[in-house]
Amino acid sequence: MAVNNAGNTKQSWIKRAGNAAKRLRAPASSRIVRLLVIADMAPELPSDVEGFLDVEAVDVVVLAGDLFSGDLRGLTQTSRPTLGVYGNHCDGMYLANMGFTNLHLSAVDVAGLTFTGLEGCVRYKAGTSDILYTQEEYRQMVQQLPAADVLVTHCPPRGINDHQDPAHHGIDALRTWVEARHPRLVIHGHTYPRSPMTAFGPTRIEYVQGSRIVTFAT
Repeated sequence: MAVNNAGNTKQSWIKRAGNAAKRLRAPASSRIVRLLVIADMAPELPSDVEGFLDVEAVDVVVLAGDLFSGDLRGLTQTSRPTLGVYGNHCDGMYLANMGFTNLHLSAVDVAGLTFTGLEGCVRYKAGTSDILYTQEEYRQMVQQLPAADVLVTHCPPRGINDHQDPAHHGIDALRTWVEARHPRLVIHGHTYPRSPMTAFGPTRIEYVQGSRIVTFAT
């Protein structure tokens, strides 16, 4: 399926009403939502992306960062909601340029779930255009992060699938946010945990490198 006609891109699915959460037109209602999650590596998408998403019954495409526009061109062919955040190595432009929804510090309702997101990773070097923030900058940002069923973050919360080297420290304030808000699902990339799925209290944690279907009950 081609991109919607000119002037009617995916961004037109978003309804804006003052400070109310953005709302996307959801696919047909289903108790199980199927997410195609992509992070950190170019996805191996077939030429018929829409057909692939139909076969896999994908409801929502989720981008968790460290991707490039050239890796994602096939996704402009689909009418599925495509949501995401930037990773530390992203250019900070492709989500808007390709008609995808930037979840950073936003709330979006789709497929019976509320999604929010946080971009970048903890600053570990200076003199770079990478998307990096200090722990204090993250603390201030996370104060604006709305409650949600699903958190999409490139970098995980501190102590959850993170590592000791400075480039892969988790976000302190995000750990506090998860403990207080209890999202049902956290999706992240960036690090290299042994298991792709774990839990933190009532919250399910899904790590993705490359692409993977994640199923979730509404």
